[in-house]
This record gives sequence, C-alpha cells and structure tokens, in this order.
Amino acid sequence: MTAAGRLAVLLGLLLFPLGAAQEIAERSTPELLRYGAALYERGECFSSRYLFQQVLERDPENLEALAGKGRALVCEGSYGEGVAALEQLTRLAPDRPGAFTQLASAYLSQYRRDPETYANRLDDALTALDRAEANGSSAATANLRGVIYYRRGDLPAARAALERAVTLDDNVADYHRNLGLVYVQQSNIPEAIRTLRRAVALEPDDALGRNQLGQAYLLAGRCDDAVFELEQALTLAPNEAVVNLNLGVAQFDCENFTAARPLFEKVVALEPTLFPPAYTYLARLELEAGNLDGAVTQATKGTLLLSGNAEAYYWLGEAYAARGDLGGGEGDHAKAEEAYRRALELDASYRPARDALNTTP
Repeated sequence: MTAAGRLAVLLGLLLFPLGAAQEIAERSTPELLRYGAALYERGECFSSRYLFQQVLERDPENLEALAGKGRALVCEGSYGEGVAALEQLTRLAPDRPGAFTQLASAYLSQYRRDPETYANRLDDALTALDRAEANGSSAATANLRGVIYYRRGDLPAARAALERAVTLDDNVADYHRNLGLVYVQQSNIPEAIRTLRRAVALEPDDALGRNQLGQAYLLAGRCDDAVFELEQALTLAPNEAVVNLNLGVAQFDCENFTAARPLFEKVVALEPTLFPPAYTYLARLELEAGNLDGAVTQATKGTLLLSGNAEAYYWLGEAYAARGDLGGGEGDHAKAEEAYRRALELDASYRPARDALNTTP
C-alpha cells in the first residue's frame, strides 16, 4: 500500500483517531501536501481537506494548502467555505493566475448548486477569469470561460471560447464534450458529431461522451450509429437512466420496438418522475402492439409529468382516439379531441395535433 493509501485508511478508522493523528503529526509539510493532493485526485474530499487543514494549522498562509482546502471544500459540496478559502488565496497571491482560475471554477460550482440565489456568480467567475488571463489564456481557462458563457445562454461566445480551448489543447476530452454540446444547441450537428467523436477517441471508456455522441447521431437521423454508441455507453453505465432513455429512443427510431420496450421500462423503474418522455414512448409502443388501455395509461402518466408538452398530449389524444375507434371506452373521442386541443394550446404550430382534430369523429 502506498503512503497516501495508508494515511487514507488511518483517516477512515474512527476507532483509532489517536493513531491517525500521530501518523499525521510525524509527517512533514511537503508530505502532507503531496498526500492531500493524491487523496483529492482519488475523490476522497474529506480526507484531503483534513490534511490540508493540518498544514494550515502549522502555516496559516501556505498557498498550496489553502488552494487544496478550497478545492476539497467545493468537492465536498461546502461551496461557501470553498469560495471563501479561494478568495483568501487570491488576496494572498494576487499575481498567481491559477488561484483566480480555481476561484472562477468554485463560483461556477456555487452557481450550479443554486442558480437563483447565486445568479451573480457567473459574472464573478468571468471577472476572476479576466484576472487569470491577464497575461494570456490557457486551454483550461478558455474551456472554463466557454462553460460559463454557455450557462449564461451566450452560445456564440461559448463556441468561440471552446473552439479556442481545443485549438490550444486538442487532447482533452472534456473540452470536446463541452464544444459538442454547444454545437448541438446551435443545430450544427455535423460539427457536433466531429468533435464528440474526438472526445470518444480520447476517452473510449467514458459513458457520458458516448451518450452525447449517440444523441448527436440521433439528431442526424443516423439511428444505427446512435444505437452502436449508446449500447457502448450502456455497457459502461448500465444503470444510468438517461443512457437507457437515449438508447430506447434510438431503438425506437430504428423500429426495433422489442429492444426499445425494456429500456423505457428500466428508465421509469430507475427514475419514475425524472424522465417523463419514457412514458410517452411506452404509450406509443402500446399503441403499436394494440394494447390501447395500456397506451392510455402510459400516455396519461406522461402528461401528468409533462403538463406543458404538446407532444405528450398529442399521444394521449392518439391513444384515446384509437380506443374510441374500437368502442373500447366511453367518451374516448371527446377525450381525444380535448387532448389535441390542449396540445395546440401549448404549441399552436404543432401540426400533428391540428391534423388529428380535423379527422376526429
């Protein structure tokens, strides 16, 4: 076992706190800083922060320990404390660009946690990045700037920053994933596919990257390519609801209905309320199979969770209309008409609902 690993074990043994304390006390400051950084990289935020704090008790203005503590606190979810530590770091080291980059990242994390309360943190993050880039930008700062602009809804600025990031360093998958997301939002699907393929080439075992690439293929109408990438993503992350959902959509688009059904069923089992489109797709599968009561049930669930979605109401109308055509439910045609009208209230340009109203008995 490495020294960092041994120290992590000691920190986790609550039955022997004195043993851990003695072990730490015997270590030099450089060792504690090194071990703290190693634990942080392993995602052991609390243990990492504890070690950095021990260094700060010896030397309250140790810049490396202060930076490490701030990052670890953000990693723990203690955003306010993490921001405070990193703000202190920038005051102690105003000429250290990395300190401002870390602070900008912490501001962004705080915004993500509570966008309404911390809406101003995006501006704060950009101000910190301006300080970080006073002597020139790096790929990391360009990427962070692009993410912040994306969060602000400024897609042209986000694209420019992220294209600069991949120009400066083409070998970081995260930069390509972020740029791909912007291309998708701008409906530039060929470029999204290109950059997301680069991300997958760099990190072939990353489920998120393959999921994003699969979604881009879906938007391009390339369902076979989408199925391939999403099946790879599912192998890597079998219990990620969003991957099951996207693969289900790809299988559905490829008319592999038998393969699509268990994927949507798994989505609603994993996350009964988080991905309501799964219910709408299940309703369409029930319609395809001729199970009209099941179609009405699933479509109703979809509209309850997607009360502002025209497509969900359209498929509820289709389920009622199909059952009504077979005389299966009293008042089904009236309910179908009501669902179609609700779809048009939500989106007056939704052509399928308007066409359906014209043919409803």
